[in-house]
Amino acid sequence: MRHLDLSLLRTFVAICDEANFARAALKVHKSQPAISQQMKRLEQELDVVLFVKKGRQKELTPAGIRLVDYARRLLALHDEMWSALHDQELTGPVRIGAPADIADTVLPGILQRFARANPRLSMAIHVGRSPDLMDMMAAGALDLTISTRESPSHPHLILRTSPVVWIAANDYHLDPQEPLPLVIADEPSIFRRFALEALVQAGHDYKESYIAPNLAGIKAAVRAGLGVTARSVEVVTPEFRVLGERQGLPALPDVNFYLYLREDNTNEAATKLYHLLASHVGGQQGVIEPSLPN
Repeated sequence: MRHLDLSLLRTFVAICDEANFARAALKVHKSQPAISQQMKRLEQELDVVLFVKKGRQKELTPAGIRLVDYARRLLALHDEMWSALHDQELTGPVRIGAPADIADTVLPGILQRFARANPRLSMAIHVGRSPDLMDMMAAGALDLTISTRESPSHPHLILRTSPVVWIAANDYHLDPQEPLPLVIADEPSIFRRFALEALVQAGHDYKESYIAPNLAGIKAAVRAGLGVTARSVEVVTPEFRVLGERQGLPALPDVNFYLYLREDNTNEAATKLYHLLASHVGGQQGVIEPSLPN
């Protein structure tokens, strides 16, 4: 039976994440020739070609593309096993912030594995708006937070990229002859900015029909038929429908949900959770790489 060296897979995933051998070498603390040799060994062990040269760059072959998902899952399972065997004494709570968009949809799934491996650990979840969550983390009130705000100065990874869509009540009738009635958040809000910029760029008339301070208020106003809002697809439930080009509305950009680790973090469990999620989702990590406590 063949035995696969997981360190080779970890280097392979680093190359895929960084899309560059030189940056991947820095990430795994090896020289570029060393990781090139590792990839040759991995190709030999798997008996497949993973990279093909295209110009001055190397690209993944079809076999390499198939391997990426398997490699991430194997590494995530390895890290889960390691946590289960060695992290029994981790204590909490780990304080996590999350926007309402994903607090009850995405967050439970990504925390389930870590919680199962660390049954003695407690987690405190704070739901709020992205700017407020970033302020709370900076003030030391949160160990980790998910946010739509981009802040390169903190250790971070892209946890999820979601489409942003126009949302209305199921029975809402949109009159194309009238300005688009908007239901939006007050400032600051990335979804407000996405909506207004798209409408202005498309030359589409609009009016601000309802302004709410949180997602609950926005959903209530849309549900009541007061207008249309722009939010990530996680908000779409059976009571709502998605509008788009057929209704004459402009396309909206995707939104990134970043996972941030507090820069001066001393919570060992929070740091290990961050690394576990990094290996599980394969997120593109920021320039500051937090180290695991000894």
